[in-house]
Amino acid sequence: VEDENERAHFLDLLHTAVTDKDSLVRVVVTLRADFYDRPLMYPEFSALMQTRTEVVVPLTSEELEQAIQTPAERVGAVLEKGLITAITTDIADQPGALPLLQYALTELFERREGRMLTGEAYQSIGGVLGALGRRAEEVYTDFNQAEKDISRQLFLRLVTLGEGTEDTRRRVPRSELESIFTNNQSLVSSIIDSFGQARLLTFDRDPETRAPTVEVAHEALLYEWRCLREWLDESRADIRMQRVLGNAAAEWQEADRDAGFLLRGSRLEQFEAWTAGTDLVLTADEQAFLDASLTERRAREAAEAERQAREAKMERRSRNFLRGLV
Repeated sequence: VEDENERAHFLDLLHTAVTDKDSLVRVVVTLRADFYDRPLMYPEFSALMQTRTEVVVPLTSEELEQAIQTPAERVGAVLEKGLITAITTDIADQPGALPLLQYALTELFERREGRMLTGEAYQSIGGVLGALGRRAEEVYTDFNQAEKDISRQLFLRLVTLGEGTEDTRRRVPRSELESIFTNNQSLVSSIIDSFGQARLLTFDRDPETRAPTVEVAHEALLYEWRCLREWLDESRADIRMQRVLGNAAAEWQEADRDAGFLLRGSRLEQFEAWTAGTDLVLTADEQAFLDASLTERRAREAAEAERQAREAKMERRSRNFLRGLV
């Protein structure tokens, strides 16, 4: 949440829901370690965190084995001898390994031979550390060049760049993604569905508008898929500019396209120069916002030129009149 008042209000609501003596609400909050300091800046909420925090630590080798074997036994699956050891060895001491493990086990289960989960299948998916990135690369490789270009545009919008923290996934309205290529929405939708069928994207609805949303299924994909890492490294400055432009365009739309929300001066010049050099594609709303800002600037420049011409004409008439008097 960008707005500080909105953020503080939301935390106040959570605090009230938990502490009000008549409240029946119970709240469970999960928080990544690298964001742990954020809510500590709010006195009442930080007091709750100090007294009601449960730290989730990495699983031990025995717990990992149990997490792999028990669900398999529940559905009658059998793991080939040595497979559990190979898996736990691969993810030992790996930070954030559980999402990778979950994805690898799902892929492994789909490639089972009868009831048997085999070491050969495990190697074919790239193991725990390679399964997620390999699956994304398989989907991407099957696309033609146009589809690959669209995929890049889509995934760059599905990431929030970290400011002193790791990059994180970003939930995006599906309409925003489909409006990047207004003349080819069916192809964009097909690409999104392809990554969704591979369980690389997840789909939900915005709690307020009920509009469909798209999100990267596993944050680990941001680091395990080589192509995505390269796209992010190449385009960080462009992504930041696009987010600023996108937020400004959204405010303009919410204000019923009030001209007071348009870009002006050096800020407009900055975005005009940026769009001329970037390969990021703007949504229809972002382009409309930028075009409206440029149109208003041209109108102001034309009005200013007309004013100067009018003043110059009046000045000439005044000089001619004075000459006549002399």
